[in-house]
Amino acid sequence: MLEKQPIVALNHPVRPKKTRPTRNNLLLSLKKNGLELDFYSSLDPELMTKLLEKVLP
Repeated sequence: MLEKQPIVALNHPVRPKKTRPTRNNLLLSLKKNGLELDFYSSLDPELMTKLLEKVLP
């Protein structure tokens, strides 16, 4: 008769979690006089301010 062998769980290698790039969220969508502008979170705030100053009086 065969002896019963215990069942032993194997250790699985741990994989590092994949890092996702940050989301580029829409901050502002502007339409004025046929011009459409979409500002996303990756845009430099100083550049966004300069653009808005030129578009909005």
